[in-house]
Amino acid sequence: MKSKFLALIFSVLGVAFTNAAAETEPAMARAPVMIAGQVTRALFTRQVKDLEPVDTISVLTSDKTRITYFTEIHGMAGQIITHRWEFNGKTLLEIRLEVGSSRWRAYSSKTLDPAWLGEWKASVVDAAGGTLSVNTFTYMKKSGAGAAPVSTAPN
Repeated sequence: MKSKFLALIFSVLGVAFTNAAAETEPAMARAPVMIAGQVTRALFTRQVKDLEPVDTISVLTSDKTRITYFTEIHGMAGQIITHRWEFNGKTLLEIRLEVGSSRWRAYSSKTLDPAWLGEWKASVVDAAGGTLSVNTFTYMKKSGAGAAPVSTAPN
């Protein structure tokens, strides 16, 4: 009787009346609403300056230990993306980033151990776990004559 009376009062006032049980469900328990979007740029760089990469890296030598993954995302405002860093098939770092507008530039950085030689992969992953972009770079030992590929894969 009380809820019918409240419904009548709310309808007279022009306020929508909804199921009170649904309102008590925490917002976190609701499934995320996915908005179609895309990664328009994704690359490795030594540094980001004024929200732009200063260069593009595909090979990094072990005398340098820091690298940055830069991404530009369109059409995903309000969503969460993740920069997932992988080496030898293992995820070593995941950075969650909230996309703040319809065109959003974001980046994450990783400090490398000079012993972690080989191919690295970074991916942009959406909130549902879907991969939006994948990039790789090679981390190799620096030699006196320049960079020489070194494999760290087990024999």
